[in-house]
Amino acid sequence: MDIGSIRRENMLSLIANFRTQSDFAEAVDKPASYISQIKKGVKKNGESVSMGSEFARDVEKALGLQRGWMDSLDHKSSDAPAAASDPIVDHIAVGVKSAYPLVPIKYLDIKASCGNGYVNEDYPAVHTQLFTVEFLRDNNLPIDGVGLLLMHACSHSMGYTIPHGTLMLVNTNEREFDNFTNDKIYVFNADGEMMCKRAIKNLNGTVILKSDNMDKETYPDQVITRDTFGQFNLFGRVRYTFIKL
Repeated sequence: MDIGSIRRENMLSLIANFRTQSDFAEAVDKPASYISQIKKGVKKNGESVSMGSEFARDVEKALGLQRGWMDSLDHKSSDAPAAASDPIVDHIAVGVKSAYPLVPIKYLDIKASCGNGYVNEDYPAVHTQLFTVEFLRDNNLPIDGVGLLLMHACSHSMGYTIPHGTLMLVNTNEREFDNFTNDKIYVFNADGEMMCKRAIKNLNGTVILKSDNMDKETYPDQVITRDTFGQFNLFGRVRYTFIKL
């Protein structure tokens, strides 16, 4: 079998891991029309066509495959990308099948208090949860999972926004005072107590940490400045919540 036929067979096996051929084309950032031509082996004008080396390397890079993967049919099972239909236990697959290896995210025995704070002696990892690259990419999160963790909220400070017991996906890469995104929710460690609050940026450079719960006597707002920011020890930004309806 010639190299063009080998690459075509490998491309077909990759396409099978996606919901549609168009999804595959989008994942490898190539025109869907050219993918169709390679699949058929012929252009619209009848001229034969096959996948070139540059195209093959681009596919490998886009899908996280080892260089040269497209040039051989003798693959180890560990070399191939994981399909969402594979019998993998305890994972989250959102939206589409994945041709990428699933990404492990630590699920920590840690609670963020959406209220007056919850003391955590340490942050042991209970287990890991697996996410698809597509899910992380669609939510503008690191596709390698670095800096991401899962944790539960406790208390009722965030009202209906983040109910007590909600599982949250937190990005610990977003933890600098200058990187606050207005009107987003963050987790803080204040003197050993974990709490989550909405951050509202003021024109004078201060930030209000507020609760969505309207009971301000129980859940008062707090104002922080660059000087007092260190007292709160920003843990990360809440990027996704998993709420049972």
